[in-house]
Amino acid sequence: MKDIRHIQLYYRQAYKVAFDKYETNGEEMHLHDMYQIEFISSGEGTLRLNNKEYPAKRGLMYAVRLRDYHSFEVSNTLTVHRIILPLKCMPEKMSYGMLKSKTDIITRLDDEPARHIENLFLMLESRGEALFKNEIFIQEWLINIIVTEFFERAKYKPEDIYVSDESKVEKVMLYIEDNFRKKLTIADVAEEFKMNPNYLNRIFKEHKGMTLYAAVKNARLEYSKKLLLDTNLSIADVCKTCGYSDSANFLRDFKKLTGVSPLKFRKGEVNANSIT
Repeated sequence: MKDIRHIQLYYRQAYKVAFDKYETNGEEMHLHDMYQIEFISSGEGTLRLNNKEYPAKRGLMYAVRLRDYHSFEVSNTLTVHRIILPLKCMPEKMSYGMLKSKTDIITRLDDEPARHIENLFLMLESRGEALFKNEIFIQEWLINIIVTEFFERAKYKPEDIYVSDESKVEKVMLYIEDNFRKKLTIADVAEEFKMNPNYLNRIFKEHKGMTLYAAVKNARLEYSKKLLLDTNLSIADVCKTCGYSDSANFLRDFKKLTGVSPLKFRKGEVNANSIT
């Protein structure tokens, strides 16, 4: 990766949004700690997103969430523009939909819309760092256009939001599924959703039949199975990537779930269809 320009601005109550442009001749599988929308303006190769392959060339535009893993195989240097979006910077319906979607959020733009999106990115990059209110407003406006047009062209429709206990639990569950790689405590999740921890624990167990802690652990283990089968990460790296800080706990929990060690699971000594 080379020629990186990374520009940060303050957006919506001081949450940081960033945008950059870079060139790459190939990238190994990796994950990100922020939501991203990426657009390829030139070059040719293959994008592998969550173990699915997409032709990577001008016009390809896609979202990368915290649970998405991806890599590039490049035959001709790719130029990639991206916007890095903390979840709290997105409208609530959009962020909830991003969490809820179980499929890749991706689209390929025809020549005319691709030129339009590229020009918007170039306008962002040409303005440099925002120093004054009017510049911040213009950058916010450009980012909003790019994000809105991407989701419209990707035929991505954020779901309606309700406020029942069941819907609150569903939103918490989706949040867990997208953030389990981080250190998550009940207090952290309760603070995120502005809820009392005891109340959250109670309604979560009522509707899911398990504690919030168990849900976090299950999400980590299910993701570890995907990484073991889809990537060449070492067992230690899988453990770390899935949010475990202690390998002994990971090995114990994994064997309890599958009946075998992670190494045996990778070798196919259990049915791969056990992945949920």
